[in-house]
Amino acid sequence: MFEESLVVSGKQRPRGRMRWILLLTALVYLVAIAGTIVAGILLVRPEFGEAMLEVALVTPPPPPPPPPPPGPATTPRGGIPPKAIVIPAGFVAPTVIPEKLPPSAEELPEVYISQGVPGGVPGGVPGGVPGGVVGGVVGGVLGSVGPVAAPPPPPPKAPPKSEPIRVSTGVLKGNAIRRVMPTYPTVALNAHLQGKVEVRIVVDEQGNVISAEVISGHPLFREAALRAARQWKFRPTLVNGQPVKVKGTLTFVFRLDRGGPVS
Repeated sequence: MFEESLVVSGKQRPRGRMRWILLLTALVYLVAIAGTIVAGILLVRPEFGEAMLEVALVTPPPPPPPPPPPGPATTPRGGIPPKAIVIPAGFVAPTVIPEKLPPSAEELPEVYISQGVPGGVPGGVPGGVPGGVVGGVVGGVLGSVGPVAAPPPPPPKAPPKSEPIRVSTGVLKGNAIRRVMPTYPTVALNAHLQGKVEVRIVVDEQGNVISAEVISGHPLFREAALRAARQWKFRPTLVNGQPVKVKGTLTFVFRLDRGGPVS
């Protein structure tokens, strides 16, 4: 019995050692393979080695300092801490009942309910200005003896001047109530000259010639024709029952065979 146990224990010891030897051998191989790979990388790419060295040398930043401890709470001089002010949202009944109610608007003196203005005086009127005089009127001038008179109305505008209405020579001669023929000029008569002169005239509302001008004719006959045209008289020309100014042309013909000028 004793010999059999010794034989069995002697066979199991080499197996445990072999396990440890295999593990150590595998670890050595792994370390060698890893070292070979790292060495090859560093030989091919040397910048990886510098980066790994910088990472190894960089130290982490120091942690931030702890916050300062809170200071002691301040208290007022009386030793009583302040209380929060609470504003009620709705109606709050008074805790103390007053002995007398405040006066109403009817009970207030007249001085409190009157509608005065800054700078007003007792006895003033509504609508006055500061600095006015007692007994004045609204709109008056300071220092005057009475109310300010209204400014006089502007003078009426003159009616626009109407332009004279043009009429034909036949209508103009038909309204003539006095015709004056011109005198034959002596120079033209001695020279046996003949001709005609056209004179444009303007007749006012009363039928008087107020303007005359020669528009054509021999120079020797013009002055005689103008003097004669200014002496003509006409009946007023009516338009809608109202007399108006008219204008037209008179023609004076100077001929020797007919005994003098004609119109």
